[in-house]
Amino acid sequence: MIERLSFEVHDILASGNRAVILGSLASRLKRTGKIIKTDFAIVLTVVNAEIVRFQMLEDSFAVSQAARG
Repeated sequence: MIERLSFEVHDILASGNRAVILGSLASRLKRTGKIIKTDFAIVLTVVNAEIVRFQMLEDSFAVSQAARG
């Protein structure tokens, strides 16, 4: 449904067992051809060298607007 156009990491912040990745991405919706550009933050929690929690925050309103066509 989505074609990735770009994915850029701007910064990585870490403390203890948590890390935050800040960046931007662009995707094209195959159904509509619309391009979504948004900044993101990914929050990771790591325990025993394994990611146990992954949370991605982005502009979901922009994504839903583009998906509506």
